[in-house]
Amino acid sequence: MLRAAAARRFTVVAEPLLENLRAFLGKIAGTLGGTAVERAGLTGFLSSDFDPFLNHLFASGSVTPRDAAEALEGRPGFVWFAQEPVPTDVGVPGADRPKFAAMHLMTATTEAPPEAPQVDGEIVEVRSPADLDAWHEVYCEVFAKDPRSRDDWHRVRAALGSAGDDSLLLLLARMDGSPAATAAVFYEQDVAGLYCFATRERMRGRGLASALVEASHAAAQERGIDRALLQATASGRPVYGRAGYREERALPVLLLP
Repeated sequence: MLRAAAARRFTVVAEPLLENLRAFLGKIAGTLGGTAVERAGLTGFLSSDFDPFLNHLFASGSVTPRDAAEALEGRPGFVWFAQEPVPTDVGVPGADRPKFAAMHLMTATTEAPPEAPQVDGEIVEVRSPADLDAWHEVYCEVFAKDPRSRDDWHRVRAALGSAGDDSLLLLLARMDGSPAATAAVFYEQDVAGLYCFATRERMRGRGLASALVEASHAAAQERGIDRALLQATASGRPVYGRAGYREERALPVLLLP
């Protein structure tokens, strides 16, 4: 239990730049029969037993990582905080001290750059089950995801992809015929949200991430969308900066495996 003197109030995470993510998670929950979390200090969606990306909570008030872990009920997930809790507040049963990562909220226009990135590979839209299996294989390898989430993603693509309501675009980059990198674009009103960018380690440094950003922007432009956003890790921030993204703010995020 927290000591009264150690308790700390947190500012509500009511960040407009996260609304695209919330909308995406809401659609995923509707597709997978997920749960909308509505409790004191915590909101969000829980939709998968295996993939933390499909489970996000947004914390406010005096919520602690321990509270968030209890709300996840054993599932992996991401928890967004308005500010990182003090060290005395971070205990989670059965885990070492949780580690927070700063996620950088970035925005850009989808206007094509003067010079498009050149890569020795191809970028294709995921349209078939085989394409999705290849996409998911890369995604799991890079992010150390549980491969059992594959069925979740098949259902998500079927409902939100081109054969469904067409709000989600999955992109797969291949090098020498082998799956190399992934991206996802979720369209909500006049914004394109970029997610799930992953490149296999042995294929990094070849411009695949930049090419996937350009392909994502081009697809958004075809829909008349001129604004894009994403949440970048510290290592990904320079890549997106070179692609024209500007950081708006950073928020601490806790990953509970």
